[in-house]
Amino acid sequence: MDSSSGSNGALRALLAGGFVLGLLLAVALVGADEFNRLRTAATSARKTSSQPAAVAGPLVGDPAPDFELIEAGTGNKQRLSDYRGRPVLVNFWATWCAPCRTEMPALEKAAATYRNAGLQVLAVNFGESRSAVLAFAGELSLQLPLLLDSDGAVQDSYRVPGYPSSYFIDRQGRVAAVHLGILTEDQLSARLATILP
Repeated sequence: MDSSSGSNGALRALLAGGFVLGLLLAVALVGADEFNRLRTAATSARKTSSQPAAVAGPLVGDPAPDFELIEAGTGNKQRLSDYRGRPVLVNFWATWCAPCRTEMPALEKAAATYRNAGLQVLAVNFGESRSAVLAFAGELSLQLPLLLDSDGAVQDSYRVPGYPSSYFIDRQGRVAAVHLGILTEDQLSARLATILP
């Protein structure tokens, strides 16, 4: 009897081990299949897309989504459509974003340089307090309008993938260029050329 109960126990352990091994193998196969499916889909999307995959918001030629936000310095409302007929650069940024901090003086300079050409730069901050935005403006001596997108609605309508992100809007209110990431002076000049006379 001892011998048969010992062999039954060994058989049960062998069956349980086989079951666990089979289960692990099935999970691994399903995981590998899902990984390959996702990799194939991503590769296919990269091959068929004419713009970066991260750009899911308004594309070049699309009307720029209108918005109304509070300007941090004055407390006044600023509406994108109020600038119809003028070239506009909408820049999405955050105080904690190091590339935004690096880029902001170039945006300030562009706003001053092209003011007579009608350029309006609107710097849209997402979700930070007015005091944090004003402290940032003070550190960098910024004069351009810093708008507060406290609930993220504007960021959502533009589907901003990260900071900084810049949308160059022509006089007809259409997106003429999109730039994701920090703008060098040459890149900024090239993008501004798409909206300035």
